[in-house]
Amino acid sequence: MKQALADLEARLRQAQASILAGLRPGLSQGEATKLMTNARFKPDPGLIALYTWHNGAEGGGAQAELMDIARFLSLQEAIETRTFELGLAAQVESLPDMPAAEIFDPTWFPILSDASGRIYVVDQFGAGRVLIVDRQKIGIQEELSPTLIAFIDSLARKGLDFKPSPISADVTVLVRNLESKNDKERLSAIQELTRKRPAAAFEPLVAMLESDEASARRDAALILGLLHDRRAIPILIRCIARWSVRDAEGLKDATSAFAGLRDVSQEGALAHLEQALADGDVELRLDAIKALVFSRDARALPSLQAVAMHDPDAKVRAVAEQGLRTIGEPR
Repeated sequence: MKQALADLEARLRQAQASILAGLRPGLSQGEATKLMTNARFKPDPGLIALYTWHNGAEGGGAQAELMDIARFLSLQEAIETRTFELGLAAQVESLPDMPAAEIFDPTWFPILSDASGRIYVVDQFGAGRVLIVDRQKIGIQEELSPTLIAFIDSLARKGLDFKPSPISADVTVLVRNLESKNDKERLSAIQELTRKRPAAAFEPLVAMLESDEASARRDAALILGLLHDRRAIPILIRCIARWSVRDAEGLKDATSAFAGLRDVSQEGALAHLEQALADGDVELRLDAIKALVFSRDARALPSLQAVAMHDPDAKVRAVAEQGLRTIGEPR
């Protein structure tokens, strides 16, 4: 595994890959082992080696992608993703036909994720196959490699040579297909838009945020972030604020919008929200506060404190003050 990772590092440097700017330093073996042990599983040595090589990548877009559109998760992000997926599987299982373990197996460990909601996992806590888990295809996983070592080796040999073919249809057709009742047509549109990221899809995706179809709204928000068009920042902030105060469906929508906001540029969602607090108009500042409350990110507390004390608008000050109290409350 260490040799495969060294070969991958050499290939990344030879290709001057964008992810070199985002790769985090590796953890010590003790740190990685402790985090995994605290998460109550025994990892394969190859999985530990992955995070002692680099502890995932930060930011969004190409500088965080270890392979095409797939973001390299930090160990903490991977553990949190696994916990979330196991909890979600337990909530939606349908016995006896669809037990939770078929939705997300307890021995799967996430290493990558993409904006279409797919998670790239290694089975048996690092000792098994590398699979793509797609929530749209419950119980049907695509195998990428028989082992984690073979997967890393394949990235070193050919993963960086990927060149997407031209889009297969007009972008308006592809975006419209996000609402398709035909699963194959819809999934094909998601995959093509996330892989090729045509700039011309911006306006159609913004329009799709108003769709009556929840999955289409979420896919549009996620893909919009991948276009790296900064015009999407206030739009996605507004979506988070509007959607997060609705029902459970709205919370899922807001989560997708937040992920899209994170991927707009390498600064990430928190920086975009803090910038909106600093120079947005009154409505955008209010929406940014609501989005920060939705995130429950304690790192936002100093910015919210400054707004609560010094913003020229009384309503913004009041909402920021309430936001401070909410973020400080236990979930």
